[in-house]
Amino acid sequence: MTNQQQSYKARFLGSKQGLLFLLFAALIWVISALSEEYTAVVPVHVEIENDSADVILLDTHLHIDASMSATGFSILYRRLFPTPLALSTNGLSALDLDNPVVSTQYLVNSYRQQFPSRNDLNGFVDNAIALPLTAAVVKSFTPALAAPPALAKGYQLTSPIQINVDQVTASGGKENLKHLDTAIFKLLNNDIVKEDFVLKAILLDSIAALAQWNTTEIEVRGTVDRYSDVSFMLPITVANAPSSMDIELASSLVELKFAAPLSSLKSINAQDFRAEVVYEQTTNGQFPVIIYGLPDNAKQVVIIPPTVSYLISE
Repeated sequence: MTNQQQSYKARFLGSKQGLLFLLFAALIWVISALSEEYTAVVPVHVEIENDSADVILLDTHLHIDASMSATGFSILYRRLFPTPLALSTNGLSALDLDNPVVSTQYLVNSYRQQFPSRNDLNGFVDNAIALPLTAAVVKSFTPALAAPPALAKGYQLTSPIQINVDQVTASGGKENLKHLDTAIFKLLNNDIVKEDFVLKAILLDSIAALAQWNTTEIEVRGTVDRYSDVSFMLPITVANAPSSMDIELASSLVELKFAAPLSSLKSINAQDFRAEVVYEQTTNGQFPVIIYGLPDNAKQVVIIPPTVSYLISE
C-alpha cells in the first residue's frame, strides 16, 4: 500500500463517513451474532396465586433459573424481562406442606402447558424448588387491650370493660401463630375519660402482620363515675365456734374503707355490711377478717385490722 493510499484510509476512518461506516459494520456484526442460537441460563418469574384455604403464602413471587436454547435476541429479552410462569396452590394439592418442595419437572410441564408454541426450554437448573408457602393454621384468641382508657382524676370504672367480641380468629402460618397467646388491641382515642364511653380499638400492627384476621377492629364499652372514699366501723362476729367454747377477740371492731361511685353513696350504710371471722384451728393465733355486703363497684378496699388475735376459754 502506497503512502497516498494509507493517508486516504486514515483520513476516511477519521471522518464522519468513516465513523458511520464503523458503526454500521458493528451493528451488522451484533445483529448477526444475536441471530445465532445459544444455550444460556435465564431467570423465570414464578407468580403464585393462593386459591386454597389450607395454604398460607409467605411470598407471591419466586425467581428460578432455567436453561433455554434460543436466539441471542430472545435470550437477551428474557434476561431483561423474565418469563412469567403462573402457579396456583389449588393445583399443588399433593404437596407436602411441611416440606413444600416441587420437582422442576412439574414446572417444566406447567411452562409447556402455558407456552405451547415455545420449544426453547431445556429444563431448570435445580432439580427441586422450595415454594414460599406453609400450611394454614386457624387459631382463636381472646382480645385484650394494650392499655385501658385514661380516666380523669377521681374517676373509676364502675364495672369491668366490655368488648363486643369474645374471640377473634387468625389464619396463618404455624410458626407465626405458635407463640402468640393474645390478640392485643390499642385504643384509637387516647383522650381523658370522665363519662361512659364507647371506643374503637385496632389490632397492633406487629400482630396483624402475622396472619389473616377475621377482624382487626373491636368496640370497647365502659361505665365511669366519680369515686369518693367511704369508711365504716363494723362489729366483728365469730362464726362456726363450738357452743362450749368462749372466744374472746383482741378487737371487737374493724374499720372498713373503700371507694364508691358518687351516684351510689346515698344508698350505702353500715347495715349493708357484716364483718366476720370463722373459727378454725390456726397456728399463728390470728383469724382473718371477712367482709360481706361489699358492692360490686367498690374499689380500693382496706380492712383495718385485716386479722385479729383471739383467746379461747372453755
